[in-house]
Amino acid sequence: MEKLLIVLSLGFIYSVKAKNIKQLDTLYANEIMTMALFFPSDIKQGITGSDNFVFTYNREKEQNLGLLKAIKGNPSNLLVITTDGKVYSYILIYSEYIDDLNRFITVNESIGDAKRVLKKEVEANKNLKKSIPENNSQDLLRRSCESLLKLPEEKNIRKKEGGIVLSLKNLKYHGNNVFLQFEIENKSKVRFDFDYLNIFKVNGNKKRNASYQEIRLKSLYTYNKPQHIIPTTKAKMVLVVPKFHLDKREKLEVQLQELNTTRKIILDWR
Repeated sequence: MEKLLIVLSLGFIYSVKAKNIKQLDTLYANEIMTMALFFPSDIKQGITGSDNFVFTYNREKEQNLGLLKAIKGNPSNLLVITTDGKVYSYILIYSEYIDDLNRFITVNESIGDAKRVLKKEVEANKNLKKSIPENNSQDLLRRSCESLLKLPEEKNIRKKEGGIVLSLKNLKYHGNNVFLQFEIENKSKVRFDFDYLNIFKVNGNKKRNASYQEIRLKSLYTYNKPQHIIPTTKAKMVLVVPKFHLDKREKLEVQLQELNTTRKIILDWR
């Protein structure tokens, strides 16, 4: 009888502990249908653990809608942080058939709060603003660029050409300056020798020479400019230019050129 009571007691303790553990829900996805996930608040960041699952959301304008797709492969996981600091985590599994293509997520599904992380980001933003000087001294511009690299990446505008991927990861306005953070990834089998990275304001269509205009933005400071990028590696750099404004017909164009070759990547966006 005593042994039975011990067993029952242990079982009760185990069940109480098990109730305190947050069980992760499972989401199913495939390459044919798109699973729509509606969160209670706008999405700040979303990450999948494996490349065979893709989670997309609006990085330019915060929205609460995320889209999930997958190709056949091993199970993975999804981590989402919303603008109110809530953290959501799910198991991801590939399935050829999906019962429900729309999932409305509630706050109760949150596994925790990322307010500490958000607080660090706020502090980093404050440090960035404090460190950007009005007189554009080289030392203070350098520290400002270092602060920018500590912030979360808010953009992912990218272009791939000849095995080289050029991406804009962050763009910050402050005072009379604009800070642009770029990432250069070498997916080719040949070393990339950096020559220059220039930014232009473009107006009109290149096919119509009479209406096409290209104005280069003066570079005030370049931080962490790479010399060589070997295969399967990445390099991050920050370019500081004077404050600019784009009208409806204008766009930005970034030109990345390799030294002594014709390999060139042109990235543009509005």
